[in-house]
Amino acid sequence: PDFWGRLNPRWSHCSKGQRQSPIDIDTSVILYDPHLSEIKIDGDNPYQIVSIFFITKQLKGELVNTGRGISLLIEKSFSNPSDKSVIFSGGPLSYQYTLSNITLHFGRENDRGSEHTIDGKRFPGELQLLAYNSQLYKDWSEAKRKPNGLAAIAIFIMISRASNPLKVSGSNEKYSLYSSQQQQQQQQQQQQHSNSGLKLITNFLKNITTRGLSHSIDFLSIFDLMPSSYKHYITYDGSLTQPACHETIRWIILNKPIYLSSHHFHMLRHLLKGDGHQDNYRPIQPRNRRLIRSNIIKESFAQKIRQVGDNINNPKIILILIIIIVTIMAVIMIITPLRRHRERERERERKVIFRVL
Repeated sequence: PDFWGRLNPRWSHCSKGQRQSPIDIDTSVILYDPHLSEIKIDGDNPYQIVSIFFITKQLKGELVNTGRGISLLIEKSFSNPSDKSVIFSGGPLSYQYTLSNITLHFGRENDRGSEHTIDGKRFPGELQLLAYNSQLYKDWSEAKRKPNGLAAIAIFIMISRASNPLKVSGSNEKYSLYSSQQQQQQQQQQQQHSNSGLKLITNFLKNITTRGLSHSIDFLSIFDLMPSSYKHYITYDGSLTQPACHETIRWIILNKPIYLSSHHFHMLRHLLKGDGHQDNYRPIQPRNRRLIRSNIIKESFAQKIRQVGDNINNPKIILILIIIIVTIMAVIMIITPLRRHRERERERERKVIFRVL
C-alpha cells in the first residue's frame, strides 16, 4: 500500500492525496453535530415473504476472492430484475446512494484487522458497505471519480464472547465504541453472539479458497449485517482504501460493532490462500485537519448535563439562586433612580450655562 502511488500514475492520489482513508478517529477533536439525523436504509421494494414466520429484504450477489480479501458484489435485490437495490440516504448524505459491494477487512491476529482506528485502537475486523450516488451518476465506475460520488458505512467487528446456536442474530450488540471506559468494561462483560450475516458469508469461504473464484449468494438480508442500532455514528470525507484511492467518499463509521466468533476468524485467515489475506487493511493515513463530525454525545459530557439538571432540583441551589436574583433586582432598583437623578442634574446645568451665554 505504501507504494501504490508509484506503481501506476493513475493511482497518484494514493501517495499525494490530502484526504486519504483510513484515518485514526481522535475522539478529542470530534465536533458534535446535533443536525446529523439517523441513516435511512431502504430497498425500495415490497417485503418478500420467505416463510410464514419470517419477512425480510434479500440481497443477491457474487462473493469473490480478490486475492487481497473478499468482496460481495451486489446484484439486484430479489430475483425480479425490475426491483432496485438497497439505498442509503439521510444522515450526512445529501443524495441517495445505491449499495454496490461489501468488503471485509481482517488481520493476522485478533489485535488488528480494522482499517479505521479509534484513539489508536484497532479492532479485529471491519465490514464496509460501499455505495454510489445513483441520483447523479449511472454506476459505480462513473461515480467513484466524481464529487459526492461515493458513500461507505463502516462497521467494526469484534470477537464474540458467547456461542449460542439459538441466538445468532446480529442485533444483540450492547457495546458502544465511543463511550466511557467504565461503560465499555461493563458492556464487554455481557455475552455477545456472532452476526448471522457474517456467519453466512464465512461459511461459503470453502468455495472461494483461491484468487478469482466466486460463489453466488441469494439469501442475505442487509439488516443481518447491521448492528442493532445505526442511529449514532462518526462521519468524515475521505477516499477509497484501495487503488486508485479516489477522494470522493463520505465515510460513516457506526458507533456499535457487530460480532464474529474466533472460529470464523480462524476460517478467514486459513481457508483463503493469498499474500493479502492475513493483514488486508491499509495503514492509517494523515488526517490533515479534516473535520470529523458525530451525533454522539460523549458519556462525560452527557453526565455533566445530568449533574446540572440534578443540581437545579437541589433546595440549597434553589435558595442560592433566589438570593442572587433578589440581590440583582435590589441593585437595579437602587441604581435606576440614581441614574435618573444625575441625568436631571446634568440637564439643569446645561440650561444654566445656556442662560448665562
